[in-house]
Amino acid sequence: MTDLTMKKNIQKTYFRYILSSVAAMWVFTIYTMVDGMFVARGVGPTALAAVNISMPFVNVAFALGILFAIGASTKASVYRGQGNNDKANRIFTSSTITVFGLSLIIAAAGLLNLERVALMLGATDATLEYVKDYLGILILFIPCYMTGYHLEVLMKADGYPQKAILVALAGAATNIVLDYFFVMVFHWGISGAAIATGASQLLTLVIFISHFLSRKATYRFVRIRWTLRENLSAAKLGISDCVTEFSVGVVTFLFNNTLVRVSGDEGVVIYTVISYVFQLILMTMMGLNQGMQPLVSYYHGKEETAVHRYLLRLTLLCASIASVVAFVWGVLYPDPVVAVFIDSGADSVLYERAVDAFKLFSFAFLPLGVVVTLMGYFTAVEQPKPAMAISICRGMLFVCVSLIVMTLLFGETGIWLSMAVSETVALILAATLYRRKLRLSLGKILS
Repeated sequence: MTDLTMKKNIQKTYFRYILSSVAAMWVFTIYTMVDGMFVARGVGPTALAAVNISMPFVNVAFALGILFAIGASTKASVYRGQGNNDKANRIFTSSTITVFGLSLIIAAAGLLNLERVALMLGATDATLEYVKDYLGILILFIPCYMTGYHLEVLMKADGYPQKAILVALAGAATNIVLDYFFVMVFHWGISGAAIATGASQLLTLVIFISHFLSRKATYRFVRIRWTLRENLSAAKLGISDCVTEFSVGVVTFLFNNTLVRVSGDEGVVIYTVISYVFQLILMTMMGLNQGMQPLVSYYHGKEETAVHRYLLRLTLLCASIASVVAFVWGVLYPDPVVAVFIDSGADSVLYERAVDAFKLFSFAFLPLGVVVTLMGYFTAVEQPKPAMAISICRGMLFVCVSLIVMTLLFGETGIWLSMAVSETVALILAATLYRRKLRLSLGKILS
């Protein structure tokens, strides 16, 4: 097989994986976006703010699901590359049990401390009851949410990326239909949006489980002796992706609380609109990342360095293009997006403020793709330390410092620009760590 033929085959497989991964991440993001759209139109801006205030709790649960999903996917893919299917099945079974058990604990803790959680998330007198209504129902479906996503990632690693996205799309379509009826027709308010999301997650979980119980699946549930050490060994490879998702919750929490102080509840409404789009862009990058990772891990297991570095270059190119497109769109055409959530006729001042804020925030899209891609590559080649360093600094340290400093210097304008500053610094860190890896690799070859 010539190098050209090999590259074409790799590209075909790669694009099949990343397209399904990106689409799946969009679907999971659209769940909350659709809730926000119907809540904004069917209930009002205050309820929309309550949906965003609730999101950090969901982000934390989702992050813990990613922790084991990515770790198990990476480990299982490496074992398959080495031809050890028994170990791959053991990792798959053990991680699924762990995620489901952890989700039950999170759901129970959330329900028993619902009002305390709502207040901790930043609910005000105006939004508290809305947050409790929305989050109280959504928490009931946390096991479906976490376990379903876990199995979706493993289904892609199992060689069924198209089937995984079809299942996710079926769930999204169900959510949209139920949101319309529950919020706009039956007028169940914010509770109806939560029920619609939960029911659609339950549907997708049932379908994912049926796949792995069928004869088509390569990964199978097997009898195991559950051990903490084995799960932690796999989980450490998912830490960077976990922190990336967890950071979405941290950033949302920090921005919500800062904006309540600086701009009041209206600032939270504006950020809610921006955060939906930012999460969509971030999930695009994570989708590219997660499409790349099982392939890179597979060729890493086969010790074919040239191939997995070629996959990295492809992903960097795709991520860079996506970043530029998102930036141009955000700076030049933010009006249609804002109009979906905020009625310019009902509140023209709030609408114009949101458009201006969106333009400023869009500068954060430019460095995002490269940062997330390099972080994912380190994870895929079983180097969790640099991946974790990038993820923690990008998702928490840099954004905290940037938000504080920029707010003190420029007020509300500084809030909208702070993410661009933190992402740029994260890009410098990621590029530095990758150059260091290349130097170390070259040194080993020469020695």
